[in-house]
Amino acid sequence: MTAATPVGSSSNRWLFGPFPDLMLGCGLLYGVVFATLAVGGPELIKMMPSSVPALLIMVFVMPHYGGTLLRVYEQRADRRAYTIFSVWATLAVFALFVVGIHSAYVGAIMVTVYLTWSPWHYTGQNYGLAVMFLRRRGVSVEPAVKRWLYASFILSYVLTFVAMHISSGSGYDALAYEGSEILFLPLGIPRTAAVYLMPVVGTAYLIATGGAVIQMLRRGSLRDVAPTLALMVTQTLWFSAPITVRFYEWTTGLAPLDAQMQIRDYALFVFVGHGIQYLWVTTYYARNSRSWTGYGRYLLKAALTGISIWTLPFMVFGPDALGKLSFDAGMALVVASAVNIHHFILDGAIWKLRSSRVASVLIRSEKESAASAEPRPTWRRPALWALCSLGLAVGVFEWYEARVDFQRAYRAGDVDRAERVLDRLAWIGYDRGSRRRQLGQAYAKQGELDIAEDQFARSVKLRPDAAGFIELGKVQQRRGELEDAARSYAAALARDPSRPDQIHALLGGVNRELGRSEAAVAHLRDALQLNPRSRRLANDLAWVLATTPNLSLRSPEEAIRLSEAVLRTMDRPDPNALDTLAAGYAAAGRFDDAVRTASRAVALANASGNDSLSNKIRRNLAQYREGRAVLDPPDGAQAQ
Repeated sequence: MTAATPVGSSSNRWLFGPFPDLMLGCGLLYGVVFATLAVGGPELIKMMPSSVPALLIMVFVMPHYGGTLLRVYEQRADRRAYTIFSVWATLAVFALFVVGIHSAYVGAIMVTVYLTWSPWHYTGQNYGLAVMFLRRRGVSVEPAVKRWLYASFILSYVLTFVAMHISSGSGYDALAYEGSEILFLPLGIPRTAAVYLMPVVGTAYLIATGGAVIQMLRRGSLRDVAPTLALMVTQTLWFSAPITVRFYEWTTGLAPLDAQMQIRDYALFVFVGHGIQYLWVTTYYARNSRSWTGYGRYLLKAALTGISIWTLPFMVFGPDALGKLSFDAGMALVVASAVNIHHFILDGAIWKLRSSRVASVLIRSEKESAASAEPRPTWRRPALWALCSLGLAVGVFEWYEARVDFQRAYRAGDVDRAERVLDRLAWIGYDRGSRRRQLGQAYAKQGELDIAEDQFARSVKLRPDAAGFIELGKVQQRRGELEDAARSYAAALARDPSRPDQIHALLGGVNRELGRSEAAVAHLRDALQLNPRSRRLANDLAWVLATTPNLSLRSPEEAIRLSEAVLRTMDRPDPNALDTLAAGYAAAGRFDDAVRTASRAVALANASGNDSLSNKIRRNLAQYREGRAVLDPPDGAQAQ
């Protein structure tokens, strides 16, 4: 990288002045936040309203994309100068976005590229600003200085890259991904290799950082290199330190280091810090441009363009429009990936200190020379700003409705109002499957099962995940729609749930109600194999084995063994477990044992005040006294 002759006069040492440059441009504001969170920790995070993270993103992160868009697209000369990027690269990213919202694999690749490129983008910006400050302050940036400084930032990124792409397990292959979720796909660096790579790269990073500091201090005073040192510390706090802490599973007691990967809590402030830094430098550049019209107007235009490029895709490609993904089913990730990849491409093309035009402003503080007049405005520019205004309005509306109004209504128990909020969000493409599931659970708790089922059905349409299908199946089972419930549970099981034992248990229960003993036993055995310590699963399996009318499945001895094992793990006998044991005794023809055990179960149920259970066991007890075992409905017959 070559640049113009450094300028070290006092008027050129800073962009806006020492305080704003150090706080906003060099990351000291993030340092203050870091220290505050390190002292306050989780308690401070708990105090932060749930609406604040999204507001910070909208105010500081989204507009920084607008700064790039203004730099490339606002002036005709710039649009022409960067045609390859402003037109053709933009069309390519748009095409990739359209494919990504319809293909989980392409969407996942986009997310992986975005999340891998993002720390490189942040690192490149920190490095570029570090060099800019050295040159502005008259420090000789000789090749040796540049090499050491560059190595420090690059190795910081390499640490991050290795930690991000460690294999998630044996047999993992990112290229063979066939899932339905849009997620980050690590490249699959073997952990055995990472164990050696991380300390080697970490040591090289420390050496390069120390060498860079020594080289700079040989050519300038501490005061001269202070902004660059601040940027190196910022790079460490953003990436090197938390990544290393996470890899080695250290506990430092500093929450921003120990738990940075909790996006809402700590990494959020890295995003915000970068956005503020970017707006700071782009605002300075714009102030020295020929089209400058003031801070307020520039920042408003940055907000209009930056927020609209985030919000308008949801209106056009939302699940009720041209797309199929809801906000929380991958649409937000694909939009973020497309916007950021486009931003990274444009940013790499326009911000180069080797460019005489960029260097003249950022290093020498020169005003851009006057250019030929722009053509007379046509209807297109007002129309574009009107569209951007719509995008801004949608962003503000979505933030208030989703982060404020819905939360207030839901916490107050006003489910009807919360539903109306989601209906309004659906108009602009921001409906959420997870929120519909919350509504369904609230309606189910109130006993409004028909409305609950509608909400769960909407939930799995927007976000077809295991949790949604489980809730849909439960309410269908409560309504007696057993075939539908079985299909919903099967759909949940097909989506690789985190608790397959739970779904096998639900399938076992609904198949038992349907009179399908063979399927019920198979699912309950699978559930118990996955969770062998579960008393409930053992008890449920024992009940089916004792009461099934299917002679080829009935196994009284196994039922007795399972029930006795369950009771041995209890400090106090449970009436349900005793009821199951009694059924096993009766199935084995041991009616005296069945009567004695069922009588004890009735006494315990009465003592606990559980009249419904007591009455059920009494009915079973009456059959045992008559020498009859309890049988579930015959196979293929639905329970009434």
